[in-house]
Amino acid sequence: MNAEGETMTPETDAVDLTDLGRMLRQRHDDTAEQLRGLREQTGSVLAGESGSGDAADVGTLAVESSEQAALAAALAEQLARLRAAVARLDAGTFGVCERCGKQVPPVRLQVMPWVTHCVPCQSAAEKRR
Repeated sequence: MNAEGETMTPETDAVDLTDLGRMLRQRHDDTAEQLRGLREQTGSVLAGESGSGDAADVGTLAVESSEQAALAAALAEQLARLRAAVARLDAGTFGVCERCGKQVPPVRLQVMPWVTHCVPCQSAAEKRR
């Protein structure tokens, strides 16, 4: 049953996966664009470092550069996860738990489209760590 109390059918699951696929591709594209923009902005900040300035200016640029590098790393990691999810979508395995083979609930995929496990399998994996 879905959130509205309706029984899920293959047709509604297919619609959900189609919508999720669209959302996934949009998130991928948005994240890629954010990363490109941040890298361009980081290049501008680094170019500003070569100019003369007082110690406070240099310190501010160093902090900004460090923060942007951390954000770029996080975006790059998210983009890699989204690329892998798009590859699973193209292969027809998106939304299928890699451990048990059951359908990952669409609500979970909406929040974290890169997940590869259903909640019970993810919980079991985390307990083993």
